[in-house]
Amino acid sequence: MKITAQRETLLHALGQTIGVIEKKQTLPILGNFCFKAENDHLTVTGSDLEVEMRSGLPVEVHQPGETTIPARKMFDICKALPDGSLISITQAENSPKVTVSANRSRFSLASLPADEYPLIEGVQAVDSFQVKTDDLIRLLQQTAFAMASQDVRYFLNGLLLELDENTIRTVATDGHRLALAEAPFSHSESVKHQIIIPRKGVLELQKLLKDAPEFIQINIGRNHISATLGQTAFTSKLIDGRFPDYNLVIPLDIDLTMQVNKEQARSAFQRASILSNEQYKGVKFKISPNKLVLIGYNPEQEESEEELAVETDITELGTGFNVNYLLDAINSLDSENVLFSFKDATSSCVVRDPDNNRCRQIIMPLRL
Repeated sequence: MKITAQRETLLHALGQTIGVIEKKQTLPILGNFCFKAENDHLTVTGSDLEVEMRSGLPVEVHQPGETTIPARKMFDICKALPDGSLISITQAENSPKVTVSANRSRFSLASLPADEYPLIEGVQAVDSFQVKTDDLIRLLQQTAFAMASQDVRYFLNGLLLELDENTIRTVATDGHRLALAEAPFSHSESVKHQIIIPRKGVLELQKLLKDAPEFIQINIGRNHISATLGQTAFTSKLIDGRFPDYNLVIPLDIDLTMQVNKEQARSAFQRASILSNEQYKGVKFKISPNKLVLIGYNPEQEESEEELAVETDITELGTGFNVNYLLDAINSLDSENVLFSFKDATSSCVVRDPDNNRCRQIIMPLRL
């Protein structure tokens, strides 16, 4: 194989796929990019067996072929070369080394056979649909932060994507909080789907959407989800499991409400968190008519108190929450004000935009 590529074009393609490559791999070859060159086109693939990203770019192919190259080293080399460099990548037949050269620089990298690279092949789409990119970006931003990480309940280590006739919905929970967001959705046929996208797949899809056009097409297979944006193709395995019934978590009869300015609440929560317990980040709420008092304290007997003007007719309510969860919840909203709803002191709190019920954050209370 022998190709010549523009540094900036190659760097962009490598940057699109490098996020999939894990630092610690189950197989040594998963630490490599797979390069396939033919017809003046190079396809760069990265995979961790769960998520696969392919990015294509135009190159000058002197000799077609395929190989694998250490991903992080190749990316760092490309990034370190001067702007405008022409990069030559060469591998002689049956050679265990790949040579990368540009200007007066030359690098010899170890390679592994491309035919051993585990590619996701033959994904059969059961259904395909188009969704507005802005809607999907917003849905992921408002829910992805609530995904669990390395939970033994493996189905929580991902995000539920639900299509329900005229609504597209995303839901994530780590067992202590739940984030739900939805947007209108139109499809030529009535569709109902529930799939769980793994955490890493969600994070890579979010990166991909930054450069997406107005609409994006999503393909759902029996075990995979995929999307193609220009020269970049994203494929992720789905989590095989049953997501909890999120409707059971949303409290009913929540007639105790408190409205507060979002920026004022964010600043107060951040200050109250400074002296809260480092492990649980618990902050006590004391709510009375038009007043919220936040109390943070820790095992060293240190204490902070914040008083905040709010709009509420709650006579008296004392409860507590993880302040980081509260900050994540209000940061996910675009509104100027935030509405907190309670059933009682021992029930979960619902955080949402006062004028829009399409995004709801449910946070379980703490015993403080």
